[in-house]
Amino acid sequence: MRIRTVFLIVWILCLALAAPAAAQEVTPEATPVTPELLADADGQFVELDGISVYYREVGPADGPPVLLLHGFLGSSSNWDATLHILGNAGYRTIAFDRPPFGLSDKRPELDYSLEAQAALTAALMDELGIEQAALIGHSAGGAVVSQFALAYPERVTRLVLVAGAVGLNADSGTADTAVGRTFSFLVESDPKSPVARLALRAMFNGPLARNMLGQAVNNPDSMTPEMAARNARFLQLTGWEAGLLAFARDTRWDKPELEALAQVKTPVLLQWGEADRIVPLEVGERLRGIFPDVTWKTYPDTGHIPMLEANDAFHGDLLDFLAA
Repeated sequence: MRIRTVFLIVWILCLALAAPAAAQEVTPEATPVTPELLADADGQFVELDGISVYYREVGPADGPPVLLLHGFLGSSSNWDATLHILGNAGYRTIAFDRPPFGLSDKRPELDYSLEAQAALTAALMDELGIEQAALIGHSAGGAVVSQFALAYPERVTRLVLVAGAVGLNADSGTADTAVGRTFSFLVESDPKSPVARLALRAMFNGPLARNMLGQAVNNPDSMTPEMAARNARFLQLTGWEAGLLAFARDTRWDKPELEALAQVKTPVLLQWGEADRIVPLEVGERLRGIFPDVTWKTYPDTGHIPMLEANDAFHGDLLDFLAA
């Protein structure tokens, strides 16, 4: 184990020990549950090439298809409002938990690379009988839909990046956030290491996890305890630690390469919170100059989750773009 990893583990364990007792919440050992027990009323499970994927579908079956892809540490619950707004507007709207997040498969032996995630998205579309769709990706989900547009351009009708974590580098500012520091720990750790998994459990039951959530929004009141609890359902499932470490093992934040995105001819909508501390506005400005056919929308006093903090304006812009 690298020296840097050891120091990170010690630091995280110290944070956990300093946390109030109430922060030591659910662990897989304390409450063993299955994904099916945590599923939503509109949720379903499907097996794609041996991988269990959880998805939710809202709206008419014959409506124009829209796929929603969440970001790092997110889940389909991040799209609760968007699912129903688009569904009520006549779109066949599908949000799924990208493995290893949410209620989907978490086995460490799976391939979690960007290319594999794009291929899994295509496999889900095939399973659901969808030839073409509008793809909407939030944060790291933006990297997946961008890769998808490069790999399967004929299958994308519209492309939307919401605070898209695309082409990140040392100058992006993300590394200096709680999310960035957490990912640095993950990528340095072995998914098979019991010590790394223990440290990860301590991290997510301590103040660091709350700090990550706090940095994602500009207005803390916009994130209710119920929303936070729904997004944290994965902590009740066995194996989430190894899956998360394996995801970090396979992830490259500098992919896809920005130069390649100039090939994307599909209309693109970029939506960004002007107070985003996770993926700063400058990242979106850079993408704005790369995509050939782009619409740019920003939201004042809004952090990394504009579909939550700027609900009306965000969804109004999204509906206008999809209908154009």
